[in-house]
Amino acid sequence: MVVRNGPNKHKSMHWFHAFFKSTLTAYAGATFTNIFMGRPTAMFANDIFFGACILGFVTVNFLPMDVGYHLFNTFIGEFLATVFSQIFRVGGVTGFSDAAYGMFKDSPSPYYPTPVFGPILFPSVLGNMGGFFFSGFDAYLEKGMPWLFQQGLSCSTFYHFYAHDSEGAIGQTLRGILKPVAVQVMTLLGADEKESEDDALFAKVAVGVFMLIMAIVRMPQFLGPRFSPFVTLRSMGANVFGKKKSNAAPSKAKKNKKKTQ
Repeated sequence: MVVRNGPNKHKSMHWFHAFFKSTLTAYAGATFTNIFMGRPTAMFANDIFFGACILGFVTVNFLPMDVGYHLFNTFIGEFLATVFSQIFRVGGVTGFSDAAYGMFKDSPSPYYPTPVFGPILFPSVLGNMGGFFFSGFDAYLEKGMPWLFQQGLSCSTFYHFYAHDSEGAIGQTLRGILKPVAVQVMTLLGADEKESEDDALFAKVAVGVFMLIMAIVRMPQFLGPRFSPFVTLRSMGANVFGKKKSNAAPSKAKKNKKKTQ
């Protein structure tokens, strides 16, 4: 839909061009990211991926009277596409973090008992490959950190330390704070005793809920794609500290005035 609503809005692109642009925009992460780890790409190893690309492209571009295109431009169609694509991304964040941790866990740095950057950056890159292919490197990054980078870095960081960092201070502190709440939440969701104590399972649920809520909230019908909770928090902090500084400035000026008198 990104390609059909953008560069191919008037169906002026050759179908082969449009198909591969759509495929790489949607599945660039699954196509290329595994190569960084010396693993076979999921696009070639799993027929479902490429088959889904063909099915999605035909649905959006070649159904009679453009039924598929018009359907996914309705609120219901866009909502369903948003939800299912985000569920797919949740699996990518957690699965690729697990894969990187499994590969690097036996060779952490001498400064921390758990590998830090690999299990965070690997899933973060996964979610942004499509943006690089669709917009180009400079165009994708020139306005600051894209939302998918913000989401990928924050969610993979939380998931990695909560699920994998069994010996480090960060993971132990994080679980020490959240574990009592995690057990209660998982019990309310119907988990048994073993599942309620599963740190990786709770981390997946927490990441999934956050990513799903953010995807819905950022739809054009709600807060829009420019919304970011992290930018909002930063702006609030800047306003608070900015007011404190502005309030402190007059008092210093008054003191200097009194001294001169």
